[in-house]
Amino acid sequence: MWFERVTLRPGSEGPSVVALRRLLRRLGFAPTGPSARDDGAFDEALRDAVRVFQAAHGLVPDGIVGPATWRRLLKLQGPADAAALHSSSPASPWSDPHEQGVHVHVSLRERRLTLHMWVAGGQGPRWRVAAFPAAVGGPASPTPPGVYTVCELIACPGPPLGSRWIRLHPSGSIHGAAEPWRVGQAATCGCVQLYNKDVEFVFHRLSLGTPVVIE
Repeated sequence: MWFERVTLRPGSEGPSVVALRRLLRRLGFAPTGPSARDDGAFDEALRDAVRVFQAAHGLVPDGIVGPATWRRLLKLQGPADAAALHSSSPASPWSDPHEQGVHVHVSLRERRLTLHMWVAGGQGPRWRVAAFPAAVGGPASPTPPGVYTVCELIACPGPPLGSRWIRLHPSGSIHGAAEPWRVGQAATCGCVQLYNKDVEFVFHRLSLGTPVVIE
C-alpha cells in the first residue's frame, strides 16, 4: 500500500506533504498562526502539528509520518479515505487519476529519461510526454539495459540518493543526483540519476509495477 512506501519528515517536499496538511486540517491539527503555510514544504510548524496529533492518538510523537501515522490519519477521515487505507492499489492519493498507462523509457545513448502518460482528460485521450536529462553508468559500471518494473518508491531517502529513490525490479534504481554536475554524463555506478526537481515530478506519477525500459 502507498502509505507503507512514503515516509515524511522535516525537509520533505512535494504533493505528499500537501496531502498531509489537508488530512491534518480536516482533523483540526493543522498548523496555525503567522508561521502556518499551505504548500508542499514540511517545516517545523508542520512537524509540531504532527507531534500533537501523534500524542493525541497514542503514537510515538516523533514528528515523522510513517505507516502507523498514515494509518491513523486515514482511519479517522471518513469512508473515502478509509477505503484508501484498505485498498490494495499501489497508487498514492496525490496522483492524478486522469494519468493512466504510465511507463518510463531511459535512453542510454541520449542520457535521457522519458515519462509517457496516457491522459484521459477533457481534451480527449492523448499521450503526454515529459523528458529529462539523466546521468547513466560510466564505462567501468554501465547501466544494464533491460525491462524493469518499479518495486519501491521512497521519499527523502537521504544522501547520496537525492530527494526521491525509485527502486527497480529485479535490480537497479532511479534517484536524485547528490552531485548535479553528473546529470547528462555517463558518470554513475550504474544507476540512473536525475535532477531532484525532475525525479520528484517522475516519482509522483509512478506506482508499483510501472514498467521501465532501459536501452
